[in-house]
Amino acid sequence: MPRPLVIYCGSNKVPVDLVESILKEVDAELRLANPKTEEDIVEVAAEADGIILHGSVPFSRPTLQALKRCKVIARTGVGVDRMDLAAADELGIAITNAAGCNSIEVAEQTIGLLIASARKLVRMNQYVHEGRWIRHTAALHEYRGPVKRITGRQMGIVGLGHVGRQVAPRAQGVGLKVQAYDPFLDPKVAAELGVPVVGFEELLRTSDFISLHAPLTKETRQMINRETLQLVRPGTYLINCARGPLVDTEALMEALREGRIAGAALDVTDPEPLPGDHPILEFPNVIVTCHTAANSDESYVDCQSCACEEVVRVLKGEQPRNKIKDPWLLAEAADAGFGGV
Repeated sequence: MPRPLVIYCGSNKVPVDLVESILKEVDAELRLANPKTEEDIVEVAAEADGIILHGSVPFSRPTLQALKRCKVIARTGVGVDRMDLAAADELGIAITNAAGCNSIEVAEQTIGLLIASARKLVRMNQYVHEGRWIRHTAALHEYRGPVKRITGRQMGIVGLGHVGRQVAPRAQGVGLKVQAYDPFLDPKVAAELGVPVVGFEELLRTSDFISLHAPLTKETRQMINRETLQLVRPGTYLINCARGPLVDTEALMEALREGRIAGAALDVTDPEPLPGDHPILEFPNVIVTCHTAANSDESYVDCQSCACEEVVRVLKGEQPRNKIKDPWLLAEAADAGFGGV
């Protein structure tokens, strides 16, 4: 019987020793590839039994149909918005992700961006590098918005999945009151976190900080838009460490321009990568990082290991732990919350 073939698709530095040590359980042959297009994927993986995917190459129905032997595609990250999940299910290809493996990192960056926004840290750092030593709060009002105490203010979390549940206690730890919107969450989970669940519009109207932790689906795409931004009260900050297209960038810039929100902190953007001359970078009250919230030495190992272990389970005839059945309920756990993100 031939050895199963596993293709690792990704441009990063592959931890070959780690991957091979896990795949050894099913005596799989590992091949490395760096596909840029769906055509590339078909060329390198048409005979693969499993695929480990580190990257964002789309998998449409025709591409999935061309994978003659594939039983599993395991993401080393969370997002699967570029995969045809219905087609994969019909073809018997398990799509898995590494939900939870980098949630601590994303939560830490979320709180970091919140504090940096509220305390004007990026602007003050820039002043010092420019040779300006500005200590007075009033001088920072040019940063579009007052400098207010964080403790006692309201944070609204959109999505209490893996990441949202890590964000909530950290936000509470810096003195924030926390509420959440999650249409799929078991209320018991929110109760255990001490987080009241409210409607989306109420969250927008009553939060000083709005943090997005939802999956990207046709229903959530541009959930932050001109209409919903009209509901946000002045002085509110928007934080997005989930997916760029959850936010209508033009509408966000309009709200910033008109002073209807205090600022935004974005680890993800639309478009992405963000061009260096994009007009949103001209706003002094916007912080942008380059989709790095999930990154740490520890999460890298955890995500790689998770993906490899999912491939092994499927090739052994077992059920994967994080099989994605539907874009709204990404993980099979009953309490996965908004997308299991």
